[in-house]
Amino acid sequence: MLHLGVSANTAVAGPDYPIRFGLFEVDLRAGELRKQGVKIKLQDQPLRILVTLLQQSGKVVTREELYREVWPADTFVDFEHSLNAAIKKLRDALGDDPENPRFIETIPRRGYRFLADVSLPELAKPRSRFAKRLGLFCIPVAAVILLMFMYYVVRSPVSAEPMTVVPLTTSPGAETQAAFSSDGEQVAFTWDGNSATGTDIYVKRVGTEDSLRLTQGFGFVCCAAWTSDNRYIAFAACSSERQGIFLVPSLGGLPRKIWNRGCGDLGASPTEPLVAFGDKSSPDSPFALFTMSIVDLLPHELTFPEDKIVGDQNPVFSPDGNSVAFIRIVAEGNFDLFTIPLTGGSPRQLTFDRTAIFGLTWTADAREIIFSSHRGGGQSLWVVPVGGGEPSRLPVGGASARGPAVSRKGNRLAYTQGDIHPNLWVLDLSGNPAKSSGPPRPFVSSSAYNNAPRFSPDGRKLAFASHRSGDMEIWTCDAANCSNPQQLTFLRSVSGTPRWSPDGLRVVFESRPAGHSQLFVANAAGGKPVALTDGTAEDKVASWSSDGRLIYFSSNRHGKSQIWKIAASGGSASQVTSRGGFAAFESADGKFLYYVKDDYAGVWRMPLAGGEEVRILPLPTAEHWGDWALCSRGIYFVDESRPRQTINFYAFANQKVSQVAQVDGLPPPGDPGFAVSPDEKRIVFSQVDRSAVDIMLVENFR
Repeated sequence: MLHLGVSANTAVAGPDYPIRFGLFEVDLRAGELRKQGVKIKLQDQPLRILVTLLQQSGKVVTREELYREVWPADTFVDFEHSLNAAIKKLRDALGDDPENPRFIETIPRRGYRFLADVSLPELAKPRSRFAKRLGLFCIPVAAVILLMFMYYVVRSPVSAEPMTVVPLTTSPGAETQAAFSSDGEQVAFTWDGNSATGTDIYVKRVGTEDSLRLTQGFGFVCCAAWTSDNRYIAFAACSSERQGIFLVPSLGGLPRKIWNRGCGDLGASPTEPLVAFGDKSSPDSPFALFTMSIVDLLPHELTFPEDKIVGDQNPVFSPDGNSVAFIRIVAEGNFDLFTIPLTGGSPRQLTFDRTAIFGLTWTADAREIIFSSHRGGGQSLWVVPVGGGEPSRLPVGGASARGPAVSRKGNRLAYTQGDIHPNLWVLDLSGNPAKSSGPPRPFVSSSAYNNAPRFSPDGRKLAFASHRSGDMEIWTCDAANCSNPQQLTFLRSVSGTPRWSPDGLRVVFESRPAGHSQLFVANAAGGKPVALTDGTAEDKVASWSSDGRLIYFSSNRHGKSQIWKIAASGGSASQVTSRGGFAAFESADGKFLYYVKDDYAGVWRMPLAGGEEVRILPLPTAEHWGDWALCSRGIYFVDESRPRQTINFYAFANQKVSQVAQVDGLPPPGDPGFAVSPDEKRIVFSQVDRSAVDIMLVENFR
C-alpha cells in the first residue's frame, strides 16, 4: 500500500507526483484537487477524506478509520454530522451521485469505498526470499517480454520525447470533432459556445489561444474536414432549413453549398479534391457512402449495404488516399469498423464488437486505425491493425475519450474528453391554456444517463430508460419525485422508449439483444419480458392504441421508416403509413393517429378510418423527434429555433400556439426526453445540466 500520510495543514505530505483518477488528480504537495488541470475548491477535511480513500482504493474504509485519520485525537465534534457533511462536500466537488456512485460508494453501517481506478506509479520495495526466487523464475518470462518489446521498437519507431497530454481547447461548453490540417499545425473543430442554440466551425493554431470562427447562423453544424490543399474546410449543416454539405475558406469567407442533404460525418481526401459522406440512394435504402469531387460535384456510390440496417457513416480516408475506413451501423448501439478501397469492392470488417463507436482515424503509417468504443466500458481509445487482429487499448484518453484524429506526420493525436450530461427536470403547470407556475426544477439528477420518461395512465408511476445499472435498461419510479426506483428489465442491451398500456399493467419498449431493435412487452410489476417482434428489422418507438388492443411502432421492414401496427398479443404486423412515419400516438377517441417523421420536421395527423395525412405543426425537427407529447386538448412541443428554447402548446380547439415556458438546454439530438402527466399539471423533460468537453492534444504520439 502506498502511504500518502496527511499533515496538519491542507497540503498533504507525500511524493511529488499527482494521484490521478478519471478526469481528476490530487496534488499531494500543494494539497489541491484538480479536474483536467483546473483547481477545484475543496476544504481541508473533505480533501483528507479523499486522500484516505485513495490510500485504500477498492477497500472499505470504516467511519472510525476516517475519524482517526481526519480529526486529531483532542478534537471534540459531532462526528456523525461532520463526517456526513464532509462526504457531501467531497461528492459535490467530484460531481458524484451517492445513489449511482462513480467514485465514492457508501457501505451501510460500515463506511465508504473508493471505486475508480487510481493511477499510482510503482515504488521500490525490499525483496523477500520468495520474491528473489520468483525473480529467478521470471527471468525467462522477462526475456520473452524483452524480445516482444524489441520487435515493437523495430516495427514502430518511438519518439525521442515521451508523450505529453495537454488541453488544446478550454472554453466553456463543448468543443468536439477535431481535424488536423495537412501540416498538423492547425486544428478545425466545432464549439457550441456554451449554449444549446447551435454549433459553429472554428480553426485554431496549435500553441496559440485565439480561434477563428468560420461559420455563423447555420444552427447546428458538424464534422469539419480539410481539403487536400488546405484552402477549404468541408462541413455539414444539420438544421432543416440549411441542411447540406458546405465548403468554407479556411482563412474565413462565405460558405458554399456543394450538396443539398446530409448531417453526418465527412471525410476529405488528403491527396485530391474529393470528399466522402453518408447518404441514401433512395428514401427506402440504408445510408451508403458516396465520394464526390468538389470540382464537378458528381457523387459516386462507394458502398452498398444490405437492407434493414441503418447503414454506413463516418468515412475517413487513409493517408495515401487509396482507402476509406468507416462505421457500419446495423442498429442503435450495434456498430463495427470496416475498410474499403477507394476503387470499390467488398468492405473488410475489422471489429466484431457490435457496440457503439465514437469516431475513428488512421495512424500516419496507415497500418492501424484508432477508434473510440464502448468495447471495454466507458468511451476509450483503441487501436486495431488494418490487416486484421484483436484491438488493444491506447495508453491515453482514459474512460471518456472520443473523436480521435492523428496528424499527417503522426506526431500528434487529438481527442475530445468530457461529457454532455442531460438529466430529467420537471415543470409544474397551471391554468388553461397551461402556463408554467414556476421555474423548472431537477427531477432525476444522476451521474447516469436517463431519458425517455413516460407517466403511467394514473399518473402515479414514471417509466424511463437509464444507464445506472451499466446497461441501458428500463426503470420505474414513483412519479411524485422519482423515489423508489426499480429496475424493470435485465436484458443487458440498449433498451429504450417505454410506453404504458392504457390499464397501466404492462410496458412496451424496444431492446437490441441480438443486434436489431425489436419490441418487448413486460409486466409493470416485474418478470421476464416477452418478445413481440422477431428482430429482423428496426422495430422501435412503440405506443398503445387507446383500447390497449394494438401497438403502433416504427419499422424499416420495407426500407424507409413507416408506422406499423401489431396486436398486443402478438401475430403479424401491418403497415399503417406510406409516406414515412416515426413515433406515433393514437388519439384518446381512437379516431386519429399523430406522428412525426425521421427525415422531415413537423407533426402529422392521419384519420384511422381512412384519408390523407395532414401536417398540423412545423415542429419538432427530425433531430428532436422525441420532444413532443399528445394530450386530450392538444400537443405540447419544444421550439428549438429561438435563441432560448421554449415549450409551447398547440390547442386542438382553436389551432393556436401559446408559450408555456422557457428552458435552458435541450438534450442531444435523438434523445426522447419529454412527457406530460395525464392531468397536464407537470412536464418531465430532459435538459443538459453539464456541458464540459475539451479537445486534448497528445504531443510525441508516434
